[in-house]
Amino acid sequence: MKNILIIGSLPKTDSEIELYNSIINICKIFSKTISSAIDTAKFQGTEEDRYNRAFRKVREADLITGEQSYPSTGQGMEIREAHILDKPLIAIAKEKSKISGLVKSCPITKDIIYYKNLNDLNQKLKESISKLI
Repeated sequence: MKNILIIGSLPKTDSEIELYNSIINICKIFSKTISSAIDTAKFQGTEEDRYNRAFRKVREADLITGEQSYPSTGQGMEIREAHILDKPLIAIAKEKSKISGLVKSCPITKDIIYYKNLNDLNQKLKESISKLI
């Protein structure tokens, strides 16, 4: 896989940054080019630049992972664009989180992972990506 895009709400806490870093580390097993919500949070540019960057990243991606534990309108827009472009999606959420029925039933959703902790997520995400390559 050339490019993996990790989308989700922008990280605001150390635990959210740790979560994204964990996802990044698993994705690095399968790809050298990873983009994440951490990169998005650090991006300097106008709102228009951010918009264009987000959709360029979706176009460039071979796989998209969407962290769904926290609502994000922007992530919904990225998933819709991924659907239009027929990019595979793995949805990820903490146990007891609610993933939208639209995301669950979207034809590009290849797997839905509910995780207890980061170790659980790491194992499940490795298995899920392995099935797609």
